[in-house]
Amino acid sequence: MNDLANRICKRLSELRTERAKFEAHWTECYKYGAPERQQCFSGGTDLSSTREKQRADLLDSTAAEAVLKIVATLIAGTTPANAQWFKAVPDGVDDPAVLTEGEHWLEQVCQFIFRNIHGANFDSENFDQMVDFVVAGWSVIYEDIDRKKGGGYVFESWPIGECFIASTRPDNIVDTIYREYSQTAAQLVSNYGKHKVSQRVLDAYEKTPDQAFKIVRVIEPRDVKAPDINKVLLPKHMPFASYHIELESKVILKESGYNEFPCAVPRFRKIPGSVYGIGLMSTALPEAKSANALMRDTLRSAEIDVLGFWIAEDDGVLNPRTVRIGGGKIATANSVDSMKRLDSGRGFQVADALLGRLQDSIKRKLMADGMDSPYNQPMTAAETYMRLDMIRQQIGPLYGRAQAEMLIPLLERSFGLAYRSGILGEAPEELQGRNTSFKFISPLARTQQLEDVGAIERFMASMAPIAEMDPNALDNINVDAIPQVLAQRLGVPTSIIRTEEQLSEYREQKAQAQQQQAEQEQQAVMAQQMTGAVAQGMGKGLETQMASEVMQ
Repeated sequence: MNDLANRICKRLSELRTERAKFEAHWTECYKYGAPERQQCFSGGTDLSSTREKQRADLLDSTAAEAVLKIVATLIAGTTPANAQWFKAVPDGVDDPAVLTEGEHWLEQVCQFIFRNIHGANFDSENFDQMVDFVVAGWSVIYEDIDRKKGGGYVFESWPIGECFIASTRPDNIVDTIYREYSQTAAQLVSNYGKHKVSQRVLDAYEKTPDQAFKIVRVIEPRDVKAPDINKVLLPKHMPFASYHIELESKVILKESGYNEFPCAVPRFRKIPGSVYGIGLMSTALPEAKSANALMRDTLRSAEIDVLGFWIAEDDGVLNPRTVRIGGGKIATANSVDSMKRLDSGRGFQVADALLGRLQDSIKRKLMADGMDSPYNQPMTAAETYMRLDMIRQQIGPLYGRAQAEMLIPLLERSFGLAYRSGILGEAPEELQGRNTSFKFISPLARTQQLEDVGAIERFMASMAPIAEMDPNALDNINVDAIPQVLAQRLGVPTSIIRTEEQLSEYREQKAQAQQQQAEQEQQAVMAQQMTGAVAQGMGKGLETQMASEVMQ
């Protein structure tokens, strides 16, 4: 056990050295982009003074406001709480028109996972980790079963200042995390028991229960074969090991394991040669620093323009060190020339214009200016829709990494936890031994498919003049396929689209109804003709009878 604790402490020191290369940059990004979320990368635990100082030093909040906007846009486009944003399909199946038993089971599973993810604390924790993702360029969100409540998912957004990450995979996806944090003696005894903690913790528990101790939580892969999802493994046989170690005493408090890596660690942009990342805030950092400095100078210039900059002479009566300028006050001097106001210059207007350009640049680089009307007038519904699509297309490339490094690991973890608990039941036989994959149907995922919609619209517009010259040209187009493709790309609910079988049956019924209607109309015409003929015959007979009576 001591060898294991020593190995972990040594690895932690190595990871701390590796992360230290980028900490100064992340600190600056937080200072201007999210000062209330500032991480402590120096190993301390008290951030209150640091955050208060940074809030006091921050004079221009353009970057912080833009970060909140882009975070809200990302969450609404990737994991909206009001609409299901993913589905599962067996490998080799793409948007089936008719659901088989296995596909129907997967659809119910996805609905269950969606309800329980958003029924838990995912939305609140997701916001915090998304702020880290945008500002610092990487974040950590942990998922497990809520064991205190006896079931349900629980999520934790781990502060990245406490986390050190690494990867053993060829694709450089994070699968190792060391978290260094503090707990009080009372918390340690409550969480692990008196027989597990060190003597130092027990002594503190008796005298000063609020004394803090450093804890290291390690999650790393074991060299074991991937388990069968149907098997329940002992913690020591699971693919990922978990250790809780008291850092100073090197006492192992707990050893367990996970079937899947329980943390999702997305990176905004990977730093070459490192597992860490940098965020969108990095591109706007120079402008944010300049805007903050310029705002300070602008406020000083405005103060001088309002209050004035004065020069005074110590003439024996006027003492410049004690005189105070203000409304209704009187300054005693030998001469009115003993005190004068100097020209403050006219740099205030120049600084104001430059500040506006810097703020616009910050919004543009943080992709937070998409919904600003250039004419300061309310936008129409069509313009709003087009701007939303434009924003989603701009952040679309970022979605790929977030999908691979955050969403898919979270969904695989959610499925594994639910399936092993038995709450999903047994998978249908047709799915046994088959791999399944998650597909995303969020607004941002659908935006990436809008190229097909635009191509179809342009193609049909180009075909219109050709069809006027030769209607036979439309025979090249499978008209029935167009609504199906458009509905899929636009995210139209499948319940309102008929399948091929339903469409064939509907058209057959429609043809029969049209035929019956035509027959009824024909019968009505024939009956009307017969009625007219009879009436005409009866009229002629009446005329003949009247004529004969007149002759008599």
